[in-house]
Amino acid sequence: MIAAMRLSLFLVAAPLALLTACSTSGQGPVLPSSANQSSYALRYHEELAAATKAVNDAREREKTLTSGFAAHVDALKKPDWSKVELVIDGSDEAGKSADFAEAQGEALAVKSFWDSERSDIVARVNGGAQHALKQAGCSADTSGSISYALNEAITKQLQKKLRSKNQAFVVLERYKSSLGPHNVSVLEKLADDIAEASYEVHVAMHVQHDRVKRLIADKSAVKRTLDRFIEEENELQKEPGRTEADKKASQDRIAAAEKAKRDIDAVVEQAEAVSKDMDKQIEAAKKEYEEAIKALKEKVAEKKKDEPAGASAPSTPAKADAPAPKPAAPPAPKPEEPSPTFTP
Repeated sequence: MIAAMRLSLFLVAAPLALLTACSTSGQGPVLPSSANQSSYALRYHEELAAATKAVNDAREREKTLTSGFAAHVDALKKPDWSKVELVIDGSDEAGKSADFAEAQGEALAVKSFWDSERSDIVARVNGGAQHALKQAGCSADTSGSISYALNEAITKQLQKKLRSKNQAFVVLERYKSSLGPHNVSVLEKLADDIAEASYEVHVAMHVQHDRVKRLIADKSAVKRTLDRFIEEENELQKEPGRTEADKKASQDRIAAAEKAKRDIDAVVEQAEAVSKDMDKQIEAAKKEYEEAIKALKEKVAEKKKDEPAGASAPSTPAKADAPAPKPAAPPAPKPEEPSPTFTP
């Protein structure tokens, strides 16, 4: 799950969307558009391009996850199949839930931030470590180790939080002894993949589609904001006391705004093409996911039939007419050896 995660930063909007949907009063927060803010307008084309890409990424992610379901089941070694069924159902339901969706939105935001700021964060932490080593009279190259350790820590903690929102992991905790370490490890991965795939088709794709539509609607207002921004920068250069460095920086901002404005039409055109078929894409993804879950359950049901719970490997039966073995005769007593004779 990673470079593309940065493009999915907008998924932090998921908790807000869910808050609106789950509000007891039926009314969520009303969030006005940011199209009149130059800070938003300057990166609008990048946001829309990222949101459009994320729509397609979500569908591909769902395909990848569902295609691997069966392999996880095949990797199990004679588990209690009724518990496997509980893991499948619990993960499927978790991916559709508000609790899991909120945690997934937060995880994507954290991961996106880490991916974009990783080099600066590692450099700062490494600087502190180098200072401590120097004070202790030691020296070592710690940058690589720090980067790896931080990445592992963030990844593991995000995974831990997501698993805490998945009922399947309650089942795995309860029956980890009887399932055994191997089966628990396989089922953890299966539970992760089912919950994520369920989230993609039932939550993420809807949130992404809404995001694209909202961004497209901001097109005209963003262009006006960029025009105003350019005018403000030109007026800024005329103010008394502006240095040549100030004017040069202003010209650079104007150039960035003009480029952003030029890119808008092409990006919006691509987004509109994707948005046009998005409802059909969402329904197709849901159908594909449901078929994958159905096939998975049928596979488990077959294995459950072939390997009933508590069954053990059959032993070789004794022949019916074979006589009962005679009891072994007790060993004959060993004659007592004479004591050795010593000659003086």
